[in-house]
Amino acid sequence: MNNPDETVWLALRNINFSRAGRSILSDISLRFCSRELILLTGHNGSGKTTLLRILAGLLNPDSATIEFNGNKLTGGWRRNLGILRESCCYLHQQPYLFDGSVFDNVAYGLRRRGIDGSEIERMVAEALEATALGHLRRRHCGELSSGEKQRVAMVRAWVLTPRLLLLDEPLANMDKPSRSKCLALINQMQEDRISVVLTSHDPQQGELHISRHLHLYQGRMERKNLPAGVDRSPLPESRTRPVTYAGDKTE
Repeated sequence: MNNPDETVWLALRNINFSRAGRSILSDISLRFCSRELILLTGHNGSGKTTLLRILAGLLNPDSATIEFNGNKLTGGWRRNLGILRESCCYLHQQPYLFDGSVFDNVAYGLRRRGIDGSEIERMVAEALEATALGHLRRRHCGELSSGEKQRVAMVRAWVLTPRLLLLDEPLANMDKPSRSKCLALINQMQEDRISVVLTSHDPQQGELHISRHLHLYQGRMERKNLPAGVDRSPLPESRTRPVTYAGDKTE
């Protein structure tokens, strides 16, 4: 069975954050290993999105320390933001897609990295086929369903191979077929040695290969037992293996 790598590559300790004198996050510590899929639950206003934005380097905490590859980083939070931003990718519940085709959206980050055009063509085509989105390659993003848009945004992040992918309520307001396709894609990301944090109001995510379930309550972190019915079956064997869904490949 392909279990998460036990080596901790990133740890954030004693995260504190307040807004207008109100404590939002209090003394939170987290560590991440490769291939982990962490379910983060909590009520509205519990601080889930705030925590993800701090992890992505988009929001500065009041205090926190960072350990990267076993080394405690010195010099303060702002000095080390680059490491978080290079390692992590944050995907909002309603991700923004550019005015263009599915191919252009998935290729955007690769172009920004200066990757050769022929290699971009290969990488994007491979990713779209592996996630059953190949038939939408030339489709304008304005013509996509909400579920298709979410999957395109996930694939756009996936091809950049971040070490930590932060998914903020990615399954909210989805119908069952779209939800199943996104869950399969999230499992595939985990197999590709990406650490994934997924926030949700619903602790029942039985189709996911969840490693840990964390719960935010009144600004503090609690560890939960994995929900009943969680899929603990082996992960897929390779990234290029197509993601399989129950039902049609079209939405």
